[in-house]
Amino acid sequence: MTAPAPQAIQHELPTPALLALAASLLIYLFSLLGPYRPPVLLSGIILVCGGVIQLTYGLRSHQQGHPRAAATLLPFGFFWLSLISYEIFPELGLGRHPNAMTMFSYLSLWALFAAILFLGSFRRSIAVQTLYGAIMCSLLALSMNHLREDQVFLLLGCLCGFIASATAMYIAVAQTINESRGQDVIPLGHWNEEWEGEDK
Repeated sequence: MTAPAPQAIQHELPTPALLALAASLLIYLFSLLGPYRPPVLLSGIILVCGGVIQLTYGLRSHQQGHPRAAATLLPFGFFWLSLISYEIFPELGLGRHPNAMTMFSYLSLWALFAAILFLGSFRRSIAVQTLYGAIMCSLLALSMNHLREDQVFLLLGCLCGFIASATAMYIAVAQTINESRGQDVIPLGHWNEEWEGEDK
């Protein structure tokens, strides 16, 4: 008997929230790369919209009784909104950029949160596990970048971030197609189907 695996992943990470996560992460990464840096106002708008969308779906998931989605999307929604005060406002002349140790501590704490999500994603889905693992590595590398003068950790963090964004978009597309077809057309790599009804 074929189990409705796509629906289980949909409950954990709603498709619109995944797209918002991918867009927010991409615009943040490009804002760190000098030659490809988008306009500051555009970056701020995308971060605000992405954060609000993730908060909205986090609250909706909580109301629908899906704690995994709420525990993931609500913190990340606040992360993107709080990041505006560190990265966007100083570029607009509103305040000063935080020092290196502040940004290292800030990003390290969020890397720890992503590590908790990564550890909790084992035996859920290879795609979701890859997403959390890439976010964890990206935030950790970007935090280390603030303590070094070279660009090694910046490039490593951006690479992991791009992998995370691509994975989020892959999951979103896979969920949409699989749900519309009613079967696993695009694989997400399910470890164990017994976990599917856990959050229901």
